[in-house]
Amino acid sequence: MKEKEIYTRVVEYLNKKTKSNFKETTQTTINLIKSRIAEGFNPEDFKIVIDKKVLSWGNDPEYCKYLRPATLFGTKFESYLNEKTKPLNNKSKLSAQQTLEKHGL
Repeated sequence: MKEKEIYTRVVEYLNKKTKSNFKETTQTTINLIKSRIAEGFNPEDFKIVIDKKVLSWGNDPEYCKYLRPATLFGTKFESYLNEKTKPLNNKSKLSAQQTLEKHGL
């Protein structure tokens, strides 16, 4: 997969999950993704981070504003990737991790 295709896929996935309109051509976003790829992460890792953070921050009015490339793909990327997920709510028996696994992520 070509680098440009990776940027496009990652940003399109982020936009789909967050209902945003980030550009895959923004140099800052490109640099962030390129840095994580250079560290050995792959496109699937970006999807996992996006899904985990959308689950934990998506409905929080304070934290949903951090669902952006600068936060998600920055220096805390690895910790977000390895973060243990909590149940969606007290009544839910299906954890966020199980939800990810159910969807093949």
